[in-house]
Amino acid sequence: MARVERVLHLISGLGQGGAEAALERLLHSARAQSPEIAQEVLSLGGLGPVGERLRAAGFAVQALGLSGRRPLRLLGLWRWLRAHRQGALLQTWMYHADLLGALLARPAGIRRLVWNVRQTGLGVADIRPGTRLVVRLCAWLSGRPSAIVTNAHSAIAVHVAQGYRAARFHWIPNGFDTQTFRPDAEARQTLRREWRVTDGELLVGLVARLDPQKDHANFLQAAARLHQAWPAARFVLVGSGIPQDAALGVAIERLKLPVLRLDNRADIPAILSALDLFCLSSRAEGFPNVLGEAMACACACVSTRCGDADQLLPPECLVPPQDPEALAQALLRWAQAGPQARQRLGERLRAEVTERFPQQAVWPRYLALYESL
Repeated sequence: MARVERVLHLISGLGQGGAEAALERLLHSARAQSPEIAQEVLSLGGLGPVGERLRAAGFAVQALGLSGRRPLRLLGLWRWLRAHRQGALLQTWMYHADLLGALLARPAGIRRLVWNVRQTGLGVADIRPGTRLVVRLCAWLSGRPSAIVTNAHSAIAVHVAQGYRAARFHWIPNGFDTQTFRPDAEARQTLRREWRVTDGELLVGLVARLDPQKDHANFLQAAARLHQAWPAARFVLVGSGIPQDAALGVAIERLKLPVLRLDNRADIPAILSALDLFCLSSRAEGFPNVLGEAMACACACVSTRCGDADQLLPPECLVPPQDPEALAQALLRWAQAGPQARQRLGERLRAEVTERFPQQAVWPRYLALYESL
């Protein structure tokens, strides 16, 4: 086994997102379980809220501020890798970081490179043309990393179809902190009072940044059908870009829906506890973080069959993607089932995520892979 003295994490950015949250959780677990291994982070973009939290927690975090106007800062990336190469393994996160890691790791003197692939949506409507080009380049260079970690079984076939080398893939699912994400009756009552949602009303929510893959249009169309059949239903959308998006506001007005729109929040466990139903409406995901978090909060969940959602939820909670009628019918069934049935489902989902996807199991799997290279 090859000893790992230092792990360098290169990530495209440190804003709020699934990959960034997974990195943050992994770093805390690594420090707790392997404090002798140095962990350092470099963001290709800005510091972001995740970077700020990591710095405040004492992690070494730098931001390169790379953009189309500042390509020469790539020299700064090479210098950073070169300066930290002793005993190092380079773990990259997301496509742009994967590509740069493939190009710069060996010239900087780093022999062990691991990529991280965390999504399944590679269509024209899912990612930008520039990112699709990066994916194609990564497929061509996929023999360079020693391994490719993915958190989603479903991502392997998608990327192999793009030309990625199948033998490089290793599945390490997300883990969840079930102490932070847990049912909170007091927070539930506080938020519902603040939002003026009564005990007799059904609160359905989605926590997701505004992104084509999250398919907020699917959520709204399903919500409109549900509200017609169940007038006591109310809705909340939480995520980056949600309150500011004019088109989203127009759609809500046109459908005459009672929707509360909120930006990024620090109290996501409380929000999930306040819901009666969590609804994931995405057309593409990897291993959906927020779905596991909602389950950990013992919230009844309905989701499209996106990414590895079927690894998390039972069949009665899953519907096809981009089918608002099916999504509305699933939500209506759980609305009609009543609060006790939803509570039993929530308790079952929390037990499932606690047993199968504990956060403390993730870092040992990464470390075992690292030491095998």
